[in-house]
Amino acid sequence: MQQDLIQKAQNGDSLAIEELVAEYKGLVRSLANRFYLVGGDKDDLLQEGMLGLFYAITNYDQTKGSFPAFAELCVKRQIVDAVKRDSANKNKPLSNYVDLSSALTLEDESNPLDTLLHKEHALKIAMVIANNLTPFERTVITLFAQGYTYEDIAEKTNKSYKSVDGALQRARKKLLEIKE
Repeated sequence: MQQDLIQKAQNGDSLAIEELVAEYKGLVRSLANRFYLVGGDKDDLLQEGMLGLFYAITNYDQTKGSFPAFAELCVKRQIVDAVKRDSANKNKPLSNYVDLSSALTLEDESNPLDTLLHKEHALKIAMVIANNLTPFERTVITLFAQGYTYEDIAEKTNKSYKSVDGALQRARKKLLEIKE
């Protein structure tokens, strides 16, 4: 059943993407909550985690293992990579991150309203990615989520650095509009 859902999502079915995002939203939040950003916002790490989930959905290969394990790996790498990228003093709040995973022993206990609001947010992210990003923007944001530099992305897509930067900025802007 889940394999069919993943296949549909990989073929661009936005409802399948929404369902997978809703199903794995708890995992993304759990992994994002392991980090604390001094002066930062949890939504930033949550969005990075959602990018990791989107990458997992689009790049999953059933012959190489289970989807839940792959999704967890992709989400965690995306969040950690985001923290590392931003710790290069470009963004002072992210340079002071603290891994809280050792301090967390209980599952994330949020109230039902929070759960519903976060689920709604995840669905909006999936819809924006599936419906509002151009194929080039999806490619660029996926490669960026994998940790590729602008130069690497430009080389892989045969586009200029400026085109890559523009596509990434447009994609980020579209994703940020979800907050409004």
